[in-house]
Amino acid sequence: MITKRYKLYKNFGKCMEISNGTVKALVTVDIGPRVIYYGVKGMNIMHEDIDRLTNKGGEFFDKNFKEGEKWYLYGGHRIWKAEEDLLSYVPANYPVRVDRLENGAIFTPAPQKLTSLQQVMRVEMADDGTLTVTESLTNIGENPYELSIWGLSVLRQGGTEIIPLNTVDTGLLPQQNMVFWPYNDKNDKRFSVNTKYAVLKQKKTIERAFKLGLFNHHGWCAYQYNKYLFVKRFKVLGGKLPDYQCNFETYTNEHIMEMEVLSPVTTLLPGETISQEERFSIYSGVKLSKTTDEEIDKMFEDIGFNG
Repeated sequence: MITKRYKLYKNFGKCMEISNGTVKALVTVDIGPRVIYYGVKGMNIMHEDIDRLTNKGGEFFDKNFKEGEKWYLYGGHRIWKAEEDLLSYVPANYPVRVDRLENGAIFTPAPQKLTSLQQVMRVEMADDGTLTVTESLTNIGENPYELSIWGLSVLRQGGTEIIPLNTVDTGLLPQQNMVFWPYNDKNDKRFSVNTKYAVLKQKKTIERAFKLGLFNHHGWCAYQYNKYLFVKRFKVLGGKLPDYQCNFETYTNEHIMEMEVLSPVTTLLPGETISQEERFSIYSGVKLSKTTDEEIDKMFEDIGFNG
């Protein structure tokens, strides 16, 4: 049985709690929306920016919103539009409308006048604790809008991300793309590539940012933290994709690990909507001593995970 109730959570204000009794999600209502909590037994896999360390402000925000307005990361899972530019950073500092569903709710912030976009986040929990997050953007303006919908899960420090690679023998054709950002150190010790998996570790002692993009052929990625494994699943779609054909991107610095899913690029006519669905799962009793393909496969086998 899935329960829903409002509760205050830290300095994020009122949230909607959705739970099966073991797995719990919290979605912000006074700000956001953000899925600010997803976890079990008091362990939140999401990052919580309690001190609002990650923010963006200045002339653009003073001019287009109000003086002193800032965009705050907050943490958790959010909706954005891609490709990234200043218009991605519309502040989410105001209350969200909530429409209850049987096993969750629909969260609707105020329309974005600057971008002429309306965000909607639908969050539902299955009996086994799987959280389905459906992200939507609607063009509420008068002109066509080319974009990709972008779902970003901002995760806590100290974990190891596992990204499956394409292992199909493509003969003389390319097998797998990898895209880097200009601030990367390509010899970054947090990043390694095996035959089956790429691995990225979050290290709170390393400030330098690192970002990777690729086409994820498998439709899932995972983040191991202590004895827990967070898995994010999504549909693999073709077509034109952002950032040299990336449907998956990841970013880390000293504070966070981000796991990001991007839809194909679409031209939205006035009134049209684009949506994408992600499914979150969490497993416990996980052990990972080394990040070789063999040890990663053994970890997956031990918990019955097969992608």
